[in-house]
Amino acid sequence: MHLRSFGWIFVLGSLAPACTGQLGDPSSGAAGGETGGDVPRPQADGSLPYAAPTPASAALRARTWLLTPEEYGRSVQRLLGVSIDISDMEPVPDNGIYPNMSTSGLVRVTLAEQYAAKAEAAVLALGDRQLSALIPCGKVDATCKTDFVRAAVSKAFRRPATAEDLANYGEVFDLAAESGDPALPFRWVLKGVLNSPYFLYRTEIGAPSDEAKAAFRLTDHEIATFLSYSVLGEPPSATLVAAADRGELADPALLPGHIDQLLSTPGAADQLGRFLVQWLRLHTFEAEVEKFEDVFPGFADVKGAMFAETQRFLRANGAMEGSIASLLTAPVPEADPALSAFYRSDASGATDTARSGLLSLGSVLSKTAKQYLTSPTLRGLFIRDQLLCQHITLPENFTPPPIEESELRMTPKTTRELYETHDAQAVCKSCHALIDNVGFMLENFDGAGRYRTLEQYRSPSVTAPMAAPQPIEAVGWLLNTDVDGEYDSAAGLGEALSRSTWVRECVARQAFRFYFGQVESARGIPPVVQGTAALDRTGLLRDLLVALLSSPSTVERVRD
Repeated sequence: MHLRSFGWIFVLGSLAPACTGQLGDPSSGAAGGETGGDVPRPQADGSLPYAAPTPASAALRARTWLLTPEEYGRSVQRLLGVSIDISDMEPVPDNGIYPNMSTSGLVRVTLAEQYAAKAEAAVLALGDRQLSALIPCGKVDATCKTDFVRAAVSKAFRRPATAEDLANYGEVFDLAAESGDPALPFRWVLKGVLNSPYFLYRTEIGAPSDEAKAAFRLTDHEIATFLSYSVLGEPPSATLVAAADRGELADPALLPGHIDQLLSTPGAADQLGRFLVQWLRLHTFEAEVEKFEDVFPGFADVKGAMFAETQRFLRANGAMEGSIASLLTAPVPEADPALSAFYRSDASGATDTARSGLLSLGSVLSKTAKQYLTSPTLRGLFIRDQLLCQHITLPENFTPPPIEESELRMTPKTTRELYETHDAQAVCKSCHALIDNVGFMLENFDGAGRYRTLEQYRSPSVTAPMAAPQPIEAVGWLLNTDVDGEYDSAAGLGEALSRSTWVRECVARQAFRFYFGQVESARGIPPVVQGTAALDRTGLLRDLLVALLSSPSTVERVRD
């Protein structure tokens, strides 16, 4: 049943209308997403040569963008100089893309109450010396009111305070002054700005004078806020605010220099690390991935070490000077003793081979598997979605038939044999030929990331007898790419994907989604086009980010 002949490929082509594996948008539920049909179709042999997209508008929609809990915590720390506990805050709903998407933020009653409670606790916790440090004149005195209000509002709202701001918060100050407590007016103003939507949200709405315009450019301070939160995950520094005050950020000749300075800071490396972890869908690894102890004994004990191994690999190969090629092909260093012992503990007794590339990381392999065995489908979907931006969409009102053994009336001897039943069902075959055949290439790694050459298949049915160990067959056929072919290992697949222009475009699209907080409206928007071109030239992640963030889409907006 293996895809070893071109005859199979022609059959797949005839089934393509039943299932689409195009370069789609995971938020749209349709092949191609919002790409406006700018998606090439596979050729007769199943290949998909790269085709540059049709240029699309640079202007993004005007929006407000709620801070994530992590950004909120850093923003409070930057404003007050004190840290707050965000561990109990209402989490951002999982949208299946990235946690920081601008459409994900919604302040429900619970979250609003948490904002109010944390603002009050943080302000009341300020000691006299800490409070005095926040007042321009350096002392708790009503004569410092105007300068304090202006400074507090400007820093909290990440833009110059307006006359209306000064009047409103001046009234708050005066009202609190009636208490007779000289410190209370300062605390009330701080508590007020912490609860303001101008603090809780990043705004991309332009200057008041642009309100009637359908198309406009962000103000310099909005650009500073966008860049700082996108690149660092925190509010803009005094240096970046000063550049905004001078009007430098809206200047396309000066903007790349400021972006380069931001990317040279430690915070930018941390943010890049967050992007890579979330791109690989590993930000939920420690909380969500579990295995049956009788199938993978000791997994729970090494799960933390497995994630630490992933972070070390990403820092070594995915830092600013890292590249897509190194992420997909670089050797994975020997793990710590406990994790190494776990990787070699498979019942087959196989000797672990040298691992290379992110597709051989234990975290990726175990996240894309079930609790008791591997899943070629989950692994294939991961590669299609995250590395190729090919979102597999099902026909409308489609209900996949089960492949449980009780339904099949069979006893497979390997996981591959179980999943090959998809080929026997026409309604499944057109999709799963694109998915499972990619996942089969990773079958030398079990559901917990351990290398193996034999599989002691565990039946999901407790009544089925345990099959004798069987040799692993990890060959699969990659279709609908510009590097199609037969591969038989994670290393071989990783090397092929490292040569793919579709992969480079997908990484640019994934980076756009993370750093801009939205799904691209079309493949041809400037950030994606410029980012892909940068990866084509050098492959370096730093060059990708410079190209992405210095595109016209950083400053151009339109209203609905």
